Amino acid sequence: MSKLINWKSDWFNGNFKLFADGLQKGAITFGVWTSSAESVFEDQNYQFVSEGFWQSNTKVIDRKTNEVIAVITYDSWKSKALISLTNGKQYEWKSTGIWKSQWTVSNYQDEHIMYTCSNNSGVISSDTDNKLLMIAGLFIKQVYNRQLFILIACIVPIITTSTLRHH
Repeated sequence: MSKLINWKSDWFNGNFKLFADGLQKGAITFGVWTSSAESVFEDQNYQFVSEGFWQSNTKVIDRKTNEVIAVITYDSWKSKALISLTNGKQYEWKSTGIWKSQWTVSNYQDEHIMYTCSNNSGVISSDTDNKLLMIAGLFIKQVYNRQLFILIACIVPIITTSTLRHH
């Protein structure tokens, strides 16, 4: 049975709100200058703690037990990520749309989640009830959005300075 979750994000801070049947069921709240976040979705509460330069990986902590339940490893060159659960299962996050408006989380067997977005909202269509995977897909998308923003913020002043020196 497919589960549909609507989401909206705040462009300024990147936070998400999750809705089912028109009622808010969860949220993802990011730190101000980090790619770490807190999330609540129905009865689940997770903390995402990013580590390494360019946030090369993120530990996912179950806030009820304070145990690490997953690690997300990023492949920034290919816009892919691997979600490794502590039970040994692995899922791949990847962008599937030409304009980065669609992405998936899948084990390529029996669990598949599809994300679509338009502007600052979208839909999650999931054939699994795994709330961690649903949240992780949005979290990873935002990590890549933040990396792109930082890259642009670093490159634009260099290009501008270089252009102004030649005039």
